[in-house]
Amino acid sequence: MRNHDPERRQFVKLVASLPVAFAFGCDTERYRSAADAPPLSPEESLRKLVLMLGPWRAGDTGAEDFAARFVASSYAGGQYLPGSAEMVQSLARRFPDGEMAVSEVDLGQLPADERQLLLNLVSHIYSLIEVRFFVANEPPWGACQGDRTRHTRAPA
Repeated sequence: MRNHDPERRQFVKLVASLPVAFAFGCDTERYRSAADAPPLSPEESLRKLVLMLGPWRAGDTGAEDFAARFVASSYAGGQYLPGSAEMVQSLARRFPDGEMAVSEVDLGQLPADERQLLLNLVSHIYSLIEVRFFVANEPPWGACQGDRTRHTRAPA
């Protein structure tokens, strides 16, 4: 029994030092989940959803401006923030950050109330004249027309 004690002690030392080795040897930053990130405020969540559901492409400068005005507006953003702030936040957490104009959203995975909120938000965004002009590749509302025969061509 005495001749097994040194091996046993070495084994216990090795096992006891494993947590220290893992703590220094592992890079835990890349394994952080989205749950570790600080939660978005209701305004930031609504802004994220507007950018994601809108017709803009990556790099469009007008998208950020539109999203900021949408959230600040009592007519547009006011419909979603006071009563549905928690639902807007939970809906925004379901989608990755930094995406603009997703091509499709699987509504089957969403609860009924979040699905209805998302559909209302999409119909609200696309009913605004600024977005409709952007989708049709028309000049912005109130801008001078450079082409006098623009009305003779079909929208893009």
